[in-house]
This record gives sequence, C-alpha cells and structure tokens, in this order.
Amino acid sequence: MASVALGFSARAAQAQEWTRQSFLLPKGGFELTGEPARPEFMRANLSQNSAFKPIEFPIELFWGVSDDVMIGITHVTGPRFNTGVPHSKLRDNYNDVGFGSVIWLAGGRNYEVDLHAGIPFHSLDPLFIGAQIGVLGRANIAEKVAFVYDPALYFAANHRDDGNGDYFTAPVWFYFQVTPSVAPFVGTGVSGPLNHFSDYFAIPIEGGVLFGVTRDVYLGFDLAFDNALGRHAAFGRDHFDLRHIGFLAQFRF
Repeated sequence: MASVALGFSARAAQAQEWTRQSFLLPKGGFELTGEPARPEFMRANLSQNSAFKPIEFPIELFWGVSDDVMIGITHVTGPRFNTGVPHSKLRDNYNDVGFGSVIWLAGGRNYEVDLHAGIPFHSLDPLFIGAQIGVLGRANIAEKVAFVYDPALYFAANHRDDGNGDYFTAPVWFYFQVTPSVAPFVGTGVSGPLNHFSDYFAIPIEGGVLFGVTRDVYLGFDLAFDNALGRHAAFGRDHFDLRHIGFLAQFRF
C-alpha cells in the first residue's frame, strides 16, 4: 500500500523537470500542447524547393477528467498555411481532427505507463475514420536521462482501399535533463502501413531542446529528417531532403 501511495503522489504532482513530469494532468487541469511525448506545436517544411510550404499546427487540447484520465481534441496536421495552392479551399487549410485520451496504467518516480488511444479523422473531405490505440511511457534509465516511447496501431474504419489504410508507428526519444530547466533530446523510431510495411517503412531522425520557462510552461524547438533511414524515399527524393523544423510548446493551466 505504501508503494502504491508513493507512485500516486509522484504521478499527481507536477514535476519541475521535464524528465520527471507525468503525461497526465491533475483533475480539472487543462493543457494546450502538441503530442504528449514530444510537444510539437508548429512544424514548417524545409524540404528543397518547398520551404515553409506548408506550415502546420498540430495542436492538442487536453482536460484532466480525473488524476487517472485526460481526454482532448487532437490533430495530426491541424491548421495549414502557405500550402502553395492558389485559391485553396478550406479543406486544404484544415482537414483533420481527432478525439484522444491518456489513461493511467502504472508508474512511480522512475517510470510511467499509460494507455494512449483515440479516434482520429485523418481527413474530413473525404471523411477518413479510424481508431488508434497505443502505449505512452517514460522510463528514467538514469537520474537525468528519460527514455520516452509512444507506439501505436491505427485501424481504418472506411475508405480502406482509397488512402485510409492501417498503419503502425513507434517513435522513441531520449531526454537529457542537463539543468533543471533545460532538456535537449534526440529521437527516432519506425512507422509505416501494415500492408507492404517492408517496402514503405520510414525511420526519422530528430533532435531538439525544451526549456522550462515556468513550472507549467515549456518552450523549445526541433529539427527532424522525416525519413532519414527508411526503406522508401517519397517522390524519389533523397532521404535527407524530407525535413522540417518545429516549435515545441506545452502550456498547463
């Protein structure tokens, strides 16, 4: 009982250091951020001949239903600007939304494991519906080093032969708490469609840094090569030409 109580208090408290902070909000809390594992709030394409086309805002808004559950509105791309499409329609600038949840499974001071599930609408026109389920976790492998992972499976519910296929994604990051308010990180992983996965999987490489501005505000940036080591180079481009820069942000209220 004592160990359960210690684990609960470590989870409910808002840690000052990013490598010790729970993914979950306390009951009644709100969060404006990107993905919980790596809060990319804005991303800008830096690929050759298409720099800043588009700029995307994959913003997520979560609410703490209880100390064990938070739910929210999620985006994969979110609002998009500078698409390069003249007289673009609304669907070119905003065409995805989702409903997500993070549910406490287990944890303590040096680890956390949560259920990470949702119903993303990867396209609104045409309507692509599916369900996503995965595990969001943190393991503190050293006093100042955290290993963060967020693997998930997506199962398409419609248009399965028309662009809305099943896929698997398994991103991972290593965060280094070099000072109480500075946490650089590196990340990689693997993702791809379940159908012909070996022909189309992608392996990104990224790096960045997060700064703790206040107890409840983190800001930062990252640079990512979206398919640096993957099997398939999209559109015949060099793997390292697929890249973007991101602005990271987490605001908790």
